[in-house]
Amino acid sequence: MAAASTAVDKIAAAYPRMASYASDIVRVAKNLDIDPAWLANVINFESGGGNPAAFNSISGASGLIQFMPGRGMSAERLGYTTAQIRALSGKDQMPLVEAYFRMTLNDVRKSRLTSQEDVYMAVFYPVAIGNPDYAFPPIVVAQNNGIRTPRDYTSMANARARLPVSGIGSTGVSAFTSVGGMSATTVALLASSAALSATLFWVYREPIRKRVAQLVG
Repeated sequence: MAAASTAVDKIAAAYPRMASYASDIVRVAKNLDIDPAWLANVINFESGGGNPAAFNSISGASGLIQFMPGRGMSAERLGYTTAQIRALSGKDQMPLVEAYFRMTLNDVRKSRLTSQEDVYMAVFYPVAIGNPDYAFPPIVVAQNNGIRTPRDYTSMANARARLPVSGIGSTGVSAFTSVGGMSATTVALLASSAALSATLFWVYREPIRKRVAQLVG
């Protein structure tokens, strides 16, 4: 719990406009199995530091992650108009943020987001999730100051980030928890090794049984 509070404090310090819903950012990040810094950095980039009423007068995109208006677009699919989203507080928008990410992962048939770059792409160009060298179409490049790939986009967005893109504590295999003095990463590696050992034993169980019988027979 103390580590989670530290993550909340770090988000609030880096992005004061997010202070009232920093705990919600950490909660949603945990639910999505991503680092809370990644989510906070995306919200910062998309909404000018965490302004829930952020509005793009050209596209009509609104809110913390710039939900898009129009038939079949993100706001409508979540059951809202962009005007309704802008009227919500940051705290009240966070369930929509989580729902958006889950919907997007399902759309592109991905199980999870594994990097800061992935989280940016989930909002900007979902089909590029997991592919840092994806070539954006010419119209996208023209509309975004020559940004050609997810690497380019991420470099631009990270230049405005106030939290380390390496994270402030992951929420899946995490720095938030430890077991018996071991980091969760170590525990996960040991669990993977144990699973591999169990698999190998199952595959070779009959030769092993026969050899054991010979030795004790």
